[in-house]
Amino acid sequence: LVVAYRSSLANLQSKGCGAMRVLVIGAGASGLVTAKTLRERGHEVNIVSDSERVGGTFENKAYKDARMVSSKFLTLFSDFRKPDAEVHMSLKDYVTYLEQYKSHFQLGGLMRMGTAVLDVKRKADGSYTVVLQCAGETTVREEAWDAVAVCSGLHNIPRIPVFPGQEGFKGKILHSSTYKDPEIFRGQRVLVIGTGETGFDIGYAAATHGASAVTMSTRHGFVSVPSAFKPELPPLDCIIMNFGTHYWESDWAARVGLHWWITTKFTRMGFLIMTGTTYGFNQWVGKRYNMTWEEGRKHIVNKSNKCMPLMSRKAKKQASWWQRKLYSYWDGDTSVGQDIDLIEGSIAKLEGNAVHYNTNKGGQTSVDVDVVVLATGYRQRFPFLFPGPDEKPAEGAEFRGTDDPLPEEHFIVNPEEPRLAYIGFIRPNVGAIPPMSELQAMWWCEKLEGKLKCKAPDYYKLKDSRLNYGVDYGYYMFALAREMGAVPSLFHWFFRRPKVAITACFGQAHVPIFRLQGPWACKEAEETCSTELYTQVMRRPFMMNFIFFFEAIAFAVINSVIGVLETKVGQALAVAGAGLGLAMSSRGDVMRSLRN
Repeated sequence: LVVAYRSSLANLQSKGCGAMRVLVIGAGASGLVTAKTLRERGHEVNIVSDSERVGGTFENKAYKDARMVSSKFLTLFSDFRKPDAEVHMSLKDYVTYLEQYKSHFQLGGLMRMGTAVLDVKRKADGSYTVVLQCAGETTVREEAWDAVAVCSGLHNIPRIPVFPGQEGFKGKILHSSTYKDPEIFRGQRVLVIGTGETGFDIGYAAATHGASAVTMSTRHGFVSVPSAFKPELPPLDCIIMNFGTHYWESDWAARVGLHWWITTKFTRMGFLIMTGTTYGFNQWVGKRYNMTWEEGRKHIVNKSNKCMPLMSRKAKKQASWWQRKLYSYWDGDTSVGQDIDLIEGSIAKLEGNAVHYNTNKGGQTSVDVDVVVLATGYRQRFPFLFPGPDEKPAEGAEFRGTDDPLPEEHFIVNPEEPRLAYIGFIRPNVGAIPPMSELQAMWWCEKLEGKLKCKAPDYYKLKDSRLNYGVDYGYYMFALAREMGAVPSLFHWFFRRPKVAITACFGQAHVPIFRLQGPWACKEAEETCSTELYTQVMRRPFMMNFIFFFEAIAFAVINSVIGVLETKVGQALAVAGAGLGLAMSSRGDVMRSLRN
């Protein structure tokens, strides 16, 4: 296979990238941007999807009042912006945006909707045979493709645990993937199992739509920080800075997480001063099990911002009067919704209408419910690549199911099989998947053409994360950009267009930044950085940017020193300096002895 790959790669490079025929599986955000990017490089592209509409998860798993938790500034693709859109778009509006993206780049003619992929097999020459079946047909067809991009999304096959005693449970159990309207909760006692963003949305919907009682449960806790603090401030994902973390970070500092080690302490102290807790922002319950002061590069932040006050305000009622007075500001209108209980523990059994728990503190508790919502996430399955029975879960709340593997190289490709790409199968701590998919598609094109400049380490992986594909958004984006040669020069832009330099320096890792220079440079990216994204940097409070400026200088100095010490010359100078210091110390000891 290695020989076949090298032969096919050489053949591809001699022909030019336009020689490849690529099948894209999936018509969500990742599939659309991948198809557009591939075609931009001259590939022959086709999109297949078993759905009848574009949008993927944003279309199929949408529910009433669902909104994006990442802002439009970060989420929207680099060359198709929507300045008039809401900062956090509704899922319906985002699907409309994807439809407009499809039309704008004329992708409709490439699409075959209602077409399922049954099997993908690699041939000896490195190409693929794909078995397809159209909706309503009993026959299948085989097609030959040079390369395949899997863009079927993370949220397809629900992860459904089975609990002891479930067969005798008198209430209703549903997975969050089937939830559509909060009216089903009216007059019901509701239990939401899981505290991710969807779980938070459902808990809030139940608490504000007439449920008689609402309880949420978590086994391992969570980290809650709202997607937006105030309307006059930039959203959460626009108050993150690149300069000290990515532009100037030495290999050692990135490897040990120096930036996170320092900033975690200041962030948590800020949470404590402003909201009375260090678990998260205004998060008085549900501390994440591995929350420490030493390292922050391990949490995927829950940015759904309406549910947390309903849980925290109940905890605050048990606090002292001055804490209630001081920190209730962040709870908003207390007449909205009812308080939500939180159980921290694992389900022991279901019995009648009761759900019994073993708590994390070693005790037992139970709650009577009419509706149980399993916000337990999804399984990572690719049945057309890894055929086999879809295992039924064994009884027990700890069941997580068998996940199919993701590739080794940045979760995009395996080194021995570069023509099979997985696009969009990452989960950022604070970020969004669509822009990551766009950069992944660009990286894959460079990979296929043998044009990557270097090999970046995978320091972006989150530590102790329950998701093996959890990544730090900024670290990941810069890793791909470095390999493509797409990290812009701050000095170049400072003298050419200062607003662009300020955006690249003090802004988030927006995709347009990586289209300022390098193989995917475009004029639209320069305009976006100097206007739309620059405005978000300037919307920050003066003191925030003031702190960011000095933080950038401090990290630049620290990393410059470390960077020098990492070189052979620096190490030689350090050893020489240490030797000179020891020699001077010894000489001093000798002189003192002689005087004595």
